[in-house]
Parts: sequence; C-alpha cells; structure tokens
Amino acid sequence: MGRHSLPDPDETGGQPEDPQTERFAFGADGPGDDHRTDDETDSAGDGFVPGDTSQSSAEPPPPRSRDWDAGEWTGSHRAVTAGRRGVSVGVIVALITVVVVVGAVILWRFFGDALSSRSDVAAARCVDGEIDISVVVDPAIVEPVQGLAQRYNDNAEPVGDRCVKVGVTSADSSAVVDGLSGQWPAELGERPALWIPASTASEARLESAAGPQAVSDSRSLVSSAVVLAVAPPLEEALVDQSWSSLPRLQTDPAALDGLGLQGWGGLRLALPLEGDSDAAYLAAEAVAAAAAPQGAPASAGLGAVSAVISGAPELPDNTAGAALDALIDAADPRTAPVHAVVTTEQQLYRRAAELPDAASKVAAWRPPGPAAVADFPTVLLSGDWLAQEQVTAASEFARFLRKPEQLAEFSQAGFRVDGQEPPASDVVDFGAVETPLNVGDAALRATIADTVATPTQSPTVTIMLDQSMPTDEGGQSRLNNVVEALKARLAALPPDSGVGLWTFDGVAGRSEISSGALSEPVNGRPRADALTAALDAQSASGGGAVSFTTLRLVYTDASAKYREGQQNSVLVITAGPHTDRTLGGEGLQQYIDGAFNPERPVAVNVIDFGDDADRATWEGVAQTTGGQYRNLGSSASPELASVIATMLS
Repeated sequence: MGRHSLPDPDETGGQPEDPQTERFAFGADGPGDDHRTDDETDSAGDGFVPGDTSQSSAEPPPPRSRDWDAGEWTGSHRAVTAGRRGVSVGVIVALITVVVVVGAVILWRFFGDALSSRSDVAAARCVDGEIDISVVVDPAIVEPVQGLAQRYNDNAEPVGDRCVKVGVTSADSSAVVDGLSGQWPAELGERPALWIPASTASEARLESAAGPQAVSDSRSLVSSAVVLAVAPPLEEALVDQSWSSLPRLQTDPAALDGLGLQGWGGLRLALPLEGDSDAAYLAAEAVAAAAAPQGAPASAGLGAVSAVISGAPELPDNTAGAALDALIDAADPRTAPVHAVVTTEQQLYRRAAELPDAASKVAAWRPPGPAAVADFPTVLLSGDWLAQEQVTAASEFARFLRKPEQLAEFSQAGFRVDGQEPPASDVVDFGAVETPLNVGDAALRATIADTVATPTQSPTVTIMLDQSMPTDEGGQSRLNNVVEALKARLAALPPDSGVGLWTFDGVAGRSEISSGALSEPVNGRPRADALTAALDAQSASGGGAVSFTTLRLVYTDASAKYREGQQNSVLVITAGPHTDRTLGGEGLQQYIDGAFNPERPVAVNVIDFGDDADRATWEGVAQTTGGQYRNLGSSASPELASVIATMLS
C-alpha cells in the first residue's frame, strides 16, 4: 500500500503506519469520562496520573476497520476522530445580539398592542357614558329610519369615550319649524341634531323663521313625486290638463261636467297640511310657477295658489288620512266630498297596498311638465343646544343612511332611490321624472309655503310705506326689497280683501291708492293692478321720515273705513327715525290711546329695520292696538317675506 492510497483488503487487521490523531490531546474515547469503568474512576481518585503507562489498561485498543466508524477519512493515512467541535466566540456574541434585538421588538409590540387595546376597550365600554342624538323626521319616513337607527346603534363606533344612541321621532314640518324658531314642544323630546323633513320647502321655511345659520348642511336622501290621488274615471278625464288648469277646475262648480263627467261638479281638490309629506306646499309651487306670466317669478302666480286653497273642500280635519278616506270610501265618486287629494307617490303607494282591488278605487295622476318632488333632505342643524360630539354623530348617521344597503330599505317603502328599482304597484307607476320643478330661492319658497300654511282671511289693511330706505341690501335698495315682498303677498290675497297704500318721506305723507276691495276698480282697472303699479313706481329717498304725523292721518282714515267681519289693521314699514318735530313719540302714543276703539279695533303692525331710535314708541303703539312689532336687521333675508305674509293676513 502506498502512502496516499487506501489499505488493501488483506490489510484490514494491521496497524496504520502513523499513530491515530487525537483532537485537543484527548484519548480515543473523547474528552469526557463517559466511557470509564468503575475501576478506572477509582484509580483516578487514588492518584492517577495521565500518561502513566503502568496504570493503563493491559488490553490494546481494537484495530481500526475500513468502515471508518471511528473517524473521518482525510485522504491520507490519517483520519480525524469524530468528536465535539468548538464554536467561535464571535458567532456566539452575534447570536446573543440577535436574540436580544428580537426580544426587544417582541416586547415593544406586546406593550404597544396592550396599550392600544386598553384604549379601545375603554372607548368600547363607554367610560364617559352615552351621547343621545335626537333625530326628527317626516311621518312618512319614520319607519325605515327607526329601523336603521337601531342597526346603527348596534354597530356605531364611539365618539371619543361615549357611545352613540340615535333616537328617532316623527313630526310634521310646521311643528318643527315653529319649535326651532320659538319654544320647542316637550312632546317631541330633545331638540334635534338632525331633521329629515319631506322637502327643502320646509327647510326654506325654517331658514326664513330662524335664519340661514340654523342649517349647517342639507342633502337629499330619497325622493317622491307629487301626484293627485283621484277616482279612476277622473284620471282619464284629466289627460289634457296641467298644473295651470287647477285654479279653474277648483273654482268652477261645473268644471268636471265640462270634461265629460256629468254630475261631478268642481274638482274638490283637498290640500292637507298634516301627514302629507309637504305635498300641499310643493303643489302650490307648481301652480304658482305655471300661472305666472312667461319670464316672471313664481310669486306672480300666488293669486292662483290662493284660488286653489280657497276652493278646497271642508273636512273634519286637515290630515292626509281624512282626505284620502273621503275620496276612497265614497259610495258614489260623483257625489264624493273629495274628488282629488294632493299627495306623494309614496303615500299613495302605501295606502293602495292596504286596499283590496285598489286600482278600481283610486288612481294617481301626475300633471305634465316639471314635476313637483319631495326630496327628503337630511338637514344638519346648528344651535347652542348641540355639543360637538352630537354634531359629529349626527353627520355620521346621515352618511350611514346614504349607503346602498340602507337605501334599499327606503326603496321597499315606496321611495325613489337612485340605482334601485321601485316596488310594483297597481296604482302608482313610478314613471321617470325628467325635469324636477325649480321655482327659485329659499325666500320665494318660504313665501309660497306661508301662503299655504297661513291662508289669508280676506283682511282689510292699509300699508304705510317709508320711502326713506335707500340702504343697499342684497344688491337692491331696502325699499325695492320691501316692494317685491309686498307685491308677492298682495297677489295671494283673496279678491274681497281690502287694501290701501300710503307713502311718506321726510316732507309729507300721501295716499297713493285708497282703501277698498281688491276686486273693485280704481281709475278703470282693478285695485290689485293699481296697487302693483303704485308700488313699482316707488323710488328711495334719504330726506328723513315724517312717520308719526303720517300714522295719525292713516289711522284716522282706517278707523273711518272700518270693514265689519274682517280683521282691520295698519301695516307700518319704516327704518326711522321720525324727523317731524310737530309730533313726538309721547304725543303719538296719546293720540293712539284716544283713537283706539275696542268695539271696532284697528291694529297697528310695525316692521322696523335696524337700530331705530323710535323703537320704544312703535312697540307701545303696537301693544295698545293689539298689533305686532318686528325689528329686522336686513330686508334681504327670507324673514321679511314671512313677516309680511303674517301681517297681511
């Protein structure tokens, strides 16, 4: 066998030429004592010395074999015996460093998650209690909103450390407008953070009464077109009619006979104000817009609105339910007390769903042209009764309602929802609305709604108008703003209302149009037209105001022309101050005290702009005569139209 060759088979029992290499100077048994016999252990304890051959075992080690069980072949005659290998100190340090770093990261994440979890748990447990969110909605939409509010409450994230609890109540728009602009009714619970009226017409009424700052945000949620619920034969007869036809059909006692319905009489259209989703207000907008001359604002058609209202049938109450009952339950539609009811598709859909064979009892007619639509806005309110958490939560709830899965609930209830199919109905076809009606700004909408909500009772009123109002407000003089509001309201007064007009400046007061019925002629034309022309001719001046002396003249004239059976009044519109030294505030008050007759009362109502030094005098005069005093900061606000509508009724 050569030096660098493997042993031949016949050499297996021989000794290798070189002695066996040992690692770390240990013997063949390795560095430990695991293979010692008991005798060896004892001898070591009695003074055993390594390397002393006299004390070693007498038997030689067994010969090495070719299967190399005892070592590792190195390619030479040497084999390295298998045993424990040492680990570098650098490797050990690196491993320890890695362990420390990984441990630190784990601990950091553990404690960070624990702190975050503790914060989440604290909020989830409502450590600061609950926060109540009051929501008031139109009665037509209350059921789906209440159900969705419960769903929201079950899953809503806390606001800070307070859990959100949305509570939903229903109320007609008039109750909400009156409450938010005055004393909130206790039966409606807390003042709301969110209001869902039937339409933005009601929102306009609120802004008119309480100011635009009362609303912070408004967006349509769902919608429902306004229709006339009618007996099926009437639907066919109305095929060629429109919104502009309604005043004539309402006031002509034989109008339907002319449409081929013999014995039916007039239209007998009911315009309920309660439980009808603002349908009466929206229908009035459509009538006014259709009746106004081409290019004129809808306010020019308010006379047509008054005609429709004046011809409405008398019912036990002013609710949609009572009106629909009178229509549907009539044994003979020809003699029914009601032939038509202004309502919404959704209201009629729900009512028809309760009727057996509904299509034989009631039908829906939607006049052609721009459609009146109840748009059900989510109106976020602003006021000192709301905490920031309530404002935030109300906004979140409004967004929640607009999500597709929630909107599906409204569609099933009969509302129009973008992207959702309307429910099937034998009475309501839910036809496409191509052009929604748009009558103008919030002030005009409030004026139209007030015409419906506060129907005039044919008053007798003398208007006393201050020409000394040149202040620019909203791009026009204060006088021009007042004139436009007066014309809009006069157009809504019944023909037998008594109206006169006086004006005054810094020199004198003068009678422009004598007091009398609007239908009576003045110089060959109706008094209503003469009044409109006189108002259009006014121009603002800045030379003072002889208001006290003019009122003395006007009040004497109004008392002499007192009309029995009507509410008699004088409406003073001024910005002050009084500049005629011949009659002071005390003298005017003494005159009014003596002239006022409780048996023939003539009230003095005053609209006073700005910081008028004569305010105390005007308040005293109004109080003595049973009138009202209102101070307005600007003529450009919707409040002016609302106040004039109230005082000219």
